[in-house]
Amino acid sequence: MSFGYALKKFREGRDFTLRELAKLSGVDHVYIHRLERKERNSPSKKTVDSLVHTLKLDKRRTRLLRFLVGKRVSDQLIEVFLEDEELSIELFESLASMSFRGKRPRSREEWLNWAKRLEKFMDE
Repeated sequence: MSFGYALKKFREGRDFTLRELAKLSGVDHVYIHRLERKERNSPSKKTVDSLVHTLKLDKRRTRLLRFLVGKRVSDQLIEVFLEDEELSIELFESLASMSFRGKRPRSREEWLNWAKRLEKFMDE
């Protein structure tokens, strides 16, 4: 479950411990820990809203985190979009929803190649 991976990246980016995020957001630290460890993957809208507000996520990261609720998305794909702010969130959502026949991308480089190919196709 990808929500936890992104949540942990955002929390660490703000230099919050689990307990600090819990105290500031009003979300139990054990629940945050379970989300990050992918033991839970479908937090309520209220929980997501509180985490987004506490982490002060911009619109792009907020949309990415909300999209990930309850979905399985490659951590490498998430990395590609966190590292390259030029890639649109619509492109991320398209790639995350694609069905790959046979061989799914398995590395950040492969995901980036797919992103560039799909971006070019969408621009035409």
